[in-house]
Amino acid sequence: MRVRELRMEDLDDLPAPCRGCAFWQTTSAARGGLPSDPAAQDAWWQAVQLEWGVPGRAVWDDDRLVAYALFAPTVHLQRSRVLGPPASEDAMVLATVWVDPDHRRAGLARHLFPVVAREAVAHGIEAVEAYGTLVGAGAAHAPGGCVVTGEFLEHLGFRLHRSDLKTPLYRFETRRTATWAKSMSHALAEVVAALSRRERATSRPALESVPSPAAD
Repeated sequence: MRVRELRMEDLDDLPAPCRGCAFWQTTSAARGGLPSDPAAQDAWWQAVQLEWGVPGRAVWDDDRLVAYALFAPTVHLQRSRVLGPPASEDAMVLATVWVDPDHRRAGLARHLFPVVAREAVAHGIEAVEAYGTLVGAGAAHAPGGCVVTGEFLEHLGFRLHRSDLKTPLYRFETRRTATWAKSMSHALAEVVAALSRRERATSRPALESVPSPAAD
């Protein structure tokens, strides 16, 4: 497995609900209420990449995209202006994190997020903030899939920053990144080992198989 920039030419590898989605780029419709528009997504991606930097990182298992994160300054994410409490001026917004259903509960999100945090550090950004819905507790995403849950963000190391009845704002201080990343230095090896154990388990006879969890 490897983590690298999610480039424009990789966007067609995004899962169907995410490819062409403009939920975070616009305020014109509720999540799931916009038609898929890959061309508009490509144009937004290119503009952000030219003005600021590549707004995504992803994990590949061989040639298969199995997890990705979308992030950018608030100026490039119109949804962050209306979704909940305003994000801080010194922060970058982590819009969403997606993990392939076959790879959930293996720690991919915990492996991917330090890469995102280091990107904030590289831009001189004080913190990463994210909106975490209170709906869908126990899962990574609320129904609709565009906003992660607060529980999921706390699992990644975020702390509640600004309360809200529907979509509170969470914050991760980038000064914690160096220490935290060091403690996660063996994360990828653990992910690979977990997936290997899962593959061995699913290859056993039915009576010995263990059901796979549904969320990261």
